[in-house]
Amino acid sequence: MSGNDAFILESGHGWSRGLNNMLRIGLASWFKTRSWWVHCLIWGGIIGFILAAVAFSPEKPSFGELVMLFGVFIGLFPAVGVTIVMQDAIVSEKREGTAAWVLSKPVTRPAFVISKVIANTIGVLVTMVVVPGIIAYAILSIAQKSLINPLGFLEAMLIILVNHFFFLSLTLLLGTLFDSRGPVIGIPLAVLFFQQNLIGLLPALRFVLPWTLVVGLGNTNSLAASLMTRTPVQSEHLITLLIVLVESLLFILIGLFRFNREDF
Repeated sequence: MSGNDAFILESGHGWSRGLNNMLRIGLASWFKTRSWWVHCLIWGGIIGFILAAVAFSPEKPSFGELVMLFGVFIGLFPAVGVTIVMQDAIVSEKREGTAAWVLSKPVTRPAFVISKVIANTIGVLVTMVVVPGIIAYAILSIAQKSLINPLGFLEAMLIILVNHFFFLSLTLLLGTLFDSRGPVIGIPLAVLFFQQNLIGLLPALRFVLPWTLVVGLGNTNSLAASLMTRTPVQSEHLITLLIVLVESLLFILIGLFRFNREDF
């Protein structure tokens, strides 16, 4: 935020007052700075390099193995980036007094939080899903010497976005609960990297954690891999998808509830 000139005078009523202004500023922080192309280079480069190195190696892995590797790298590693980006979405605004200043303008608290969700979801979609996905699609198609089913690939990308949205909403919620960055970034990263261990200890957690959406368990394909390879989708995966979506929305709703009671 650079001052009153960052806002355009708008009339509005209810919870959405100021949403357009906040959303415009949030999108500008992604696409009018170097953030968007830096993230594109990082995630597109990492996923493209690793996938190409394996796909064109002398061992010539199967398509199923490449899809599994793709799910691991586009599902797990960019989620780290999501958490890093979101750790400051609320916490830094509270600690630096920016949130109090913004809320002294005609901006409602729900509009403040929801603008963070929308702007960052769009940023994540472009830089951590679409760009790496296009690169991966080209590499996989070249490796297989035929175009991958575009509809299946698009469906898989939507599942990847759901996975990232889970960590985006969880980190945002934690930002409303804590005033320090430690737990805000530490808890989502712990969930991200210890999902498989937690599911091993308590198998029912496979329905509430997004692990099986992008990685899978044992010899079972992930939901993204099943969609990409056009193999039958297990009902368990659909249950997990629904629960993860509901959890993500609950994280946002609880975050809104908590932020509305924040004392600035």
